[in-house]
Amino acid sequence: MKRFLVLLIIALMTITMIACSSSETKPETSVSPKVTESAATVISPVPTLTTVPTESPNVSSPTPSASTVVSATVAPTESSTATVTPASTDSTKASATTVPKDSPKAIVSSEPASAKPETKPEPTPQPDISPKGKKVLFVGREQVPVPAEDVVMADRLKGMGFVVTRLGDKDFTADETKGYDLLYFSQTVNSKFLKDGVMKDIAIPTVYVKSHGMFYLGLSSLEEGATVKNIKSIEIVDSKHKVAGGLSGTIDVYKEAGNGYGVSYGVVGKEAKVIAKIPGDSSKAALFYYDKGSKADNGYTVKARVSFYYWSNGMQDNSTNEGWKLWDNIVLWTLQNG
Repeated sequence: MKRFLVLLIIALMTITMIACSSSETKPETSVSPKVTESAATVISPVPTLTTVPTESPNVSSPTPSASTVVSATVAPTESSTATVTPASTDSTKASATTVPKDSPKAIVSSEPASAKPETKPEPTPQPDISPKGKKVLFVGREQVPVPAEDVVMADRLKGMGFVVTRLGDKDFTADETKGYDLLYFSQTVNSKFLKDGVMKDIAIPTVYVKSHGMFYLGLSSLEEGATVKNIKSIEIVDSKHKVAGGLSGTIDVYKEAGNGYGVSYGVVGKEAKVIAKIPGDSSKAALFYYDKGSKADNGYTVKARVSFYYWSNGMQDNSTNEGWKLWDNIVLWTLQNG
């Protein structure tokens, strides 16, 4: 019985010693928030630097450890982010990433995107209107026989492909223009039949070889005396225009100059397009037109393209090839009705 008691006492002492020894050697398994927060983050002012403390002790070591591994990278830009990863002494490793609340979001470039100039598609060019089969109302002097120049000009229009109807000036009214593609007023027309401005509301492309017709529409400010005699030339002022047909400078449009005829002209408004003028006088337009929608200085709005050609009476036999070329071109240009 004494032996049993001795063994029991020895066993109790042994258990007590083991318990004391265990409490002294077992490390704490938790890291207080204070320890975690005290982990030092070293940030160097240099543009980019990574600071790593000395190697953490093995978690299986009997010596307690609260060391923390801190990795911080600082870039000179606003996008720098500090990453903190504490190492736990527990047998299970814990990993955490701490991002500052004021950490900036994704980097946004302040440079504007390269702006490409807006390119507008070029308007599709419209094909030229062909004179073939187009109807022309040819207005000339009511006379028997028909004036020679009217016969020549009507035949030339027919040769271009037009279907020509001739009408005496005495019979001309606005109703007579219906159904035609082009109106042509010869230099033989008596101006009194145009004075009432009958053409103002007619939206048909028109060629005047009579300067009075332009005056009554407000497209020229001169009614009478609009012819310079004893000259045979005009001066091209827009050589790139289709009407000019490549002609430039001062060109002879008559074979001879004379006292009984000359170059007619108009004193035009600011919206007129001038192709040629009297040589040395820019105020006298010998070849010009107004586009549809443009305005005369008196406020009249042009309903369709209206053009003027410089001829005097009887010039069908005195015109040069250049003069005929300009006549052909102004007729075709007017037909386009731009």
